[in-house]
Amino acid sequence: MSAITGEAQPAGGEAADRPLVLMLTADRQIDRRILLEADALESAGWSVRVLGMPLDKPEQVPDPRVSRLGITPTIHTREFLVLALYRKMRALLPMNSALMRRLKALTWTYFVDQEKFYVDLFLAEALRHPAALVVVHDLPMLPVGARVAKARGTSLVYDSHELFAEQEFSEREKRRWRLIEDQHIRSADCVITVNQSIATELEQRYGLSDVQVILNAERPLVPDPAHRGALRQRLGIGDTAVIGLYQGGLSAGRNLETLVRAMPGVGTPDLHIVFLGDGQMAVPLRRLAGQLGVSGRVHFLNAVPQCDLLHLTASADFGIIPYQANCLNTYYCTPNKLFEFIASGVPMVASDLPELRRFVGDMGIGLIGDLSTAVSAAAMLTDMAVDAGRRQAFRKRLEMVRNDVSWAVEGARFAAILNRFRPNAGAPECAA
Repeated sequence: MSAITGEAQPAGGEAADRPLVLMLTADRQIDRRILLEADALESAGWSVRVLGMPLDKPEQVPDPRVSRLGITPTIHTREFLVLALYRKMRALLPMNSALMRRLKALTWTYFVDQEKFYVDLFLAEALRHPAALVVVHDLPMLPVGARVAKARGTSLVYDSHELFAEQEFSEREKRRWRLIEDQHIRSADCVITVNQSIATELEQRYGLSDVQVILNAERPLVPDPAHRGALRQRLGIGDTAVIGLYQGGLSAGRNLETLVRAMPGVGTPDLHIVFLGDGQMAVPLRRLAGQLGVSGRVHFLNAVPQCDLLHLTASADFGIIPYQANCLNTYYCTPNKLFEFIASGVPMVASDLPELRRFVGDMGIGLIGDLSTAVSAAAMLTDMAVDAGRRQAFRKRLEMVRNDVSWAVEGARFAAILNRFRPNAGAPECAA
């Protein structure tokens, strides 16, 4: 590759005397995990630059470490057209709806190749940053990061937030993503992922060893009695009500309709369900609640900034993780909300999936069971809602485990792994 010119100047937290970690992500809304990792690296003496996709509208409080691709119609014309079309469709269709998945499959099949799309969008801008280490977040960025690391002569860390190739894609898309991962994953000097199930899957699938696990943990919320009434005050819910909270994107494929359909069958009128988040499913969920006559006990709040989230989370009586095994990626999931509930000291009702069982069931911090139908979900919600003593027992258990399942622990491990790739640190190794 030709010599690199036109380097970006240090800005937004970059320091000339600190080695730079360049993080690449296809996110628009930068994932909490990425920002926490950036915090951990800065505390360990690195500078961090996060390069992400362009936004539809300006952020209210932009993070100075985050740069956005500056895409114009005259640059990467085909990629720009795909982005423009995707933005329009996101405004009209639920993200994970069958029609949206079909449109994306047709795009990848007939219009643009997945790897070429992201390389053409990101590579030139990524090469402008004088990275001492490249960290790629999720599979779309892996081919980009491999090229940047090779051009820069630096190490590459692949942080796989999920089993990306096994999402609800068409079979052709899955095959292509698997091939891309197989072609590039061995370019990484270190592979990190979010739980042991996915680590084992990656090791077995690609013949790897020592895939590192960094949990999607959060910083524990400092207990404050003032937090207890936050949701009730916002929604005008009485003190005797029991609040079950779902927080996160209101997207198709997350089994949210089942929670609403379960409400008429719940064995107590005191249970209220709160959906905290944004997404195209908000309108049909509201409509369904009205049709079922439970709109007075099914509530909706817009998403809040991450810095405010845990204060609201802590005011719920229990959290809900209703995901179903509609693909291998979801089967192995440990979503952010799992660790946000833990950090807030909130017990959970969760579907019986392997990693959810490992945390919620085996740690004794909530109920694990069948949330796949309205009848079974109503039974589980009732069990949690009517038994205040059980909820209190789960809370006491959470007090014992939440400091161990926290970002203080995971962030220190993450920084220690990446410090092995610091310039002049000797021969880098991923494993301890």
